[in-house]
Amino acid sequence: MNFVSARVSSILVHREPVYFQDGENTFFGWYHTANSTTQRDCVAVICNPLGYEYAHSHRSIRHLADRMAQQGIPAIRFDYHGTGDAPGTDLDADRWQQWQNDIQIAIQRAREISGRKRVCLLGLRLGATLAALVASRCKVDFLVLWNPCINGKRYLREIQTIALTGGVVAPDTSGALESAGFVISAQTIAAIRNVNLLDLTGMVLQRALVVDRDDFSPDQSLSKHFAAMGVTNDHVTVAGYAAMMAEPQFTVVPDAAFSTIIDWIVRHSECPFEMPSAKRMPSNDLIKFPFQSGDDITSCIEERFCRFGDDQHLFGILSRITTEPNRPAVVLFNAGAVHHIGPNRLYVTLARSLAALGFATFRFDLEGIGDSVHRHSMKRENHPYPDTAIADAQAALDYLKGQFGYQRFIGLGLCSGAHTAFHAGLAFEREAIAELILINPLTFYWVEGMSLETSRRFQEVSYYKQSVKNPGSWLKLLSGKVNILNLVRVAMSYFGTLGKSYLNELRKTLGHESGLQLSRDLKKLIGMNRRITVIVAEGDPGRDILIMGARRTVSNAQKRNQICLQMIADADHTFTQSRARQELIRRLGTLLTRQYGEQDKL
Repeated sequence: MNFVSARVSSILVHREPVYFQDGENTFFGWYHTANSTTQRDCVAVICNPLGYEYAHSHRSIRHLADRMAQQGIPAIRFDYHGTGDAPGTDLDADRWQQWQNDIQIAIQRAREISGRKRVCLLGLRLGATLAALVASRCKVDFLVLWNPCINGKRYLREIQTIALTGGVVAPDTSGALESAGFVISAQTIAAIRNVNLLDLTGMVLQRALVVDRDDFSPDQSLSKHFAAMGVTNDHVTVAGYAAMMAEPQFTVVPDAAFSTIIDWIVRHSECPFEMPSAKRMPSNDLIKFPFQSGDDITSCIEERFCRFGDDQHLFGILSRITTEPNRPAVVLFNAGAVHHIGPNRLYVTLARSLAALGFATFRFDLEGIGDSVHRHSMKRENHPYPDTAIADAQAALDYLKGQFGYQRFIGLGLCSGAHTAFHAGLAFEREAIAELILINPLTFYWVEGMSLETSRRFQEVSYYKQSVKNPGSWLKLLSGKVNILNLVRVAMSYFGTLGKSYLNELRKTLGHESGLQLSRDLKKLIGMNRRITVIVAEGDPGRDILIMGARRTVSNAQKRNQICLQMIADADHTFTQSRARQELIRRLGTLLTRQYGEQDKL
């Protein structure tokens, strides 16, 4: 453990959610403080990266804000318009300028709330690019740029390469680019293309730090440009960037990099600092904003951030258009270790779309994931199947009943979220759970030791299945351009999973179906009048696992409309393509409206 972590590990951090408002513009953030330490005359504003890098780095950025607070530097992290928990979509107008405006508002609020005069603006990746642009016209004292995108054209080439590698096509919107689950509009592309940080003429008031990753060749061009402008600056290379950007369940917090960055800020900020009179945090815990659903109907959505659980340790956001609890409330469970926005921000769009149809929707983090920080420091973070999942699910239902009056519920989850929904349905015999919606389940019975690589493995299976239909893929195979070893590995892993299911099927045909756990549990759920809907992306194994584990039970339940199976073509495990996400949301809206809309009119 590094020196800074060891020295401050016992200092308690206070994290406060907050909606930042400026006229009609609103965005969401967190304010981190720690009182039991020497305070410094500096407040940090952290600028997130964009796209998949935002979702993957969420955990590390939370840790970074904590570490700064523990060193006497309060920190704000926030979501720009149309990202994370903020209102807006990928295709809104003037996003590039709006994001810079959001940073300026965050700087202003940071000074007001903290009482500090000096501001350290810290950005990561494209967030570093935005931070540098803002710093060039809105003077800040310190500027930290971590792996900044210096040239916009180069950044666009990188994300185009990612898009091509994933086989993702652009959405219907003319000129837009879709890459790794996120869409960049033609207008935003044009704005980014014109960016070159080496053209900046503004200056930081005191000092700048450029942070490079150690697995790439260092780029001294920005440091030299700062020096030419007369800006005192430092350049360092740190480890851990790639591990920080891994799939959420595999991320590693870059402790050494944090120590380097925070020590630099501490060294150059003033201390001691006499705390000003206490500043009141903005008191609003809800916002209202227009939302346009897929049918082009605009609704006014209310969103409220919620802290609940025995120690107020759990965090979620409730979306709705009415306070009347006359339809079942939908509860979304974490998909893998992605925090409550969901993979590719799916849960945000889904929650708002269902809310627009009259279904209040609650997306929250299980303990140890996202913003539901573990109460026990030695527990593992970002585990897709935490041992607290069922207790956390019960706390969510209790909160929705006690605080808002909801009495009936629909449990919904993708991947490990389907696992949580399934087992919550089994455990909560006294709760009025009307339906369980399981999307791309990878297992119904996870046990410690099972691989967490499953989503990646089955995405590979889906890719190879689609490739079989393509003559060009066969030409690649015959010409030796296909990785045969990887193909064999994927096939063996996949068919090994199916082989276990076929063994269960054999037991069933020999008259032992009643002894099969999945069959027994499905019958239990059906006996509790809980409808089960399973939605599977084409190529994902969820349907196969369900059918092979309890073929007769599923078949009989389908005939009685107790179990519904649906498949979505041209979709992958996490619905990376926007049109697949839109189709999933459309189907869920149709399903819930048909099942519960008529009998529970608003």
